[in-house]
Amino acid sequence: MSDTTLGALYALGSGLTWAVTSLLVRTLSGTLGSVAISAVRCTFGGAVLLAWILFTSGTAPLWAIRPGVLALLVLSIVVAIAIGDTVFFESIGRLGLARAMASSTTYPVVAALLAAAFLGEPLTPSAAAGSLLTLSGLALILAARREHPAIPGSVGVGIGAAALASVAWAVSTIILRAPLGEVDATTAQAVRLPVAGALLWLTPWSWSAGRRLRTGGSATWGVVAALSVLTALSSVMFVAGLKHGGVTVATVLSSTAPLFALPLGVVFLGEPAPRRAIFGTLVTVGGIAVLQL
Repeated sequence: MSDTTLGALYALGSGLTWAVTSLLVRTLSGTLGSVAISAVRCTFGGAVLLAWILFTSGTAPLWAIRPGVLALLVLSIVVAIAIGDTVFFESIGRLGLARAMASSTTYPVVAALLAAAFLGEPLTPSAAAGSLLTLSGLALILAARREHPAIPGSVGVGIGAAALASVAWAVSTIILRAPLGEVDATTAQAVRLPVAGALLWLTPWSWSAGRRLRTGGSATWGVVAALSVLTALSSVMFVAGLKHGGVTVATVLSSTAPLFALPLGVVFLGEPAPRRAIFGTLVTVGGIAVLQL
């Protein structure tokens, strides 16, 4: 199996787990705000990864990280999680999941252009065509969903938040690419997620999370546990996709959450599968195939 194919599989796995994460986040929106949710999932997700590192390899992988590499890992996660994910979840509350995801699909395009400009990664015809087909298919899937803004009159703010998330994710990806030449994906995320959680807990929007979780009951804690594991898995698979497949492949294929959200909604939520969404699924799958040429 080639490195690019391996990276593509990791990135698709990240898209699948991100689809489930986004659905679970909505179940907590009445209990916790977007910043608090990000703080909780980063803290517990990071704890899962640190425990895995310590259990399997001890402290050696962590002490081996050079200061410069550590600084880039920290900076990349601050941009991605503290800014990107937080404003994205805010856009979900204002636009609905479908519109928020549609507004943020420019992220792979921005990341690919930045990678070509600053990292020298070639943007081949097959990569460009595959990216265009994949993102077009995702747009068709999202356009088939009928949602109304959760907060009337907040569409502009929601679109702005989703656009900011796109830029933040793209910049974070470029910053993260260099350290991956020295550290593996699991070690990188074992450092990045706890840092993001610590920063988010310093903000006043997360201070009431502890009290609300204590009164949330077992159902809330079950969702938190699932989010923690999914955050750890999704983040590691994305970073592994970036390490092995490059920026374009990793960002495009990890953005396929709507592709997986469609059957999940049909099976678990009883949502219909409109013809436009089915056609979008076929276009997306075709784009993924072209991307691997």
